Amino acid sequence: MAATGKSFGVAALVLWAASLAVGGASALAADKATEELAPRCLGTDPNAPVVMEVFSDFQCPACRRFYLEVARPVMADYAMKGRVCVVYHEFPLNSHEHAREAARYSVAAGLLGQQDWIKVTDALYVYQPQWSVNGRLEAVVAQVLSQEKMAEVKKRMEDPKLETQIDREIALGRQLGVRATPTVFIQANGKTERIPPGVQYPILRRYLDTLLAQAQ
Repeated sequence: MAATGKSFGVAALVLWAASLAVGGASALAADKATEELAPRCLGTDPNAPVVMEVFSDFQCPACRRFYLEVARPVMADYAMKGRVCVVYHEFPLNSHEHAREAARYSVAAGLLGQQDWIKVTDALYVYQPQWSVNGRLEAVVAQVLSQEKMAEVKKRMEDPKLETQIDREIALGRQLGVRATPTVFIQANGKTERIPPGVQYPILRRYLDTLLAQAQ
């Protein structure tokens, strides 16, 4: 079942995140084993001062809302300007029949580059209400990729390493205490903190600005 959250002010968000600070390195640093398959950072600077990591399930309605209302604006306003590195980790829940296959499409698209990953991820979340019922994922992905790229995605989905990567990301999430989706971590200034999944973008934006100012 997906995690739920409620709106937080900036001060409350800072206190909430601090109370759930995660010791040690971020998931990004811990997940070196998956680098052989997919790019880890969405954005223009993999060494950005702030890293936002999301453990997500494509069939999770709360994940859909977080991606469309929060993650996409973060990518546009921060990641593509080299200020934040956004990392999405696959965490398909067993209770969602089609989530694992959606994750396979995501990983395979990521191997073609971050723009193709964004196209596929956008489509999977936008049309989630449809494919989560009928399971017709291939038709959704084919809408946003050329025939050549679609053929490449399907070919890459046959690679056993792709399944291994998804399993590694699930194991990594469990190691970090992920129990529901979306689970969001932000690393900045030597600290890794968990962020409430229901945070609204204007609040998160002010929080990111605070972290970026501290990093200067």
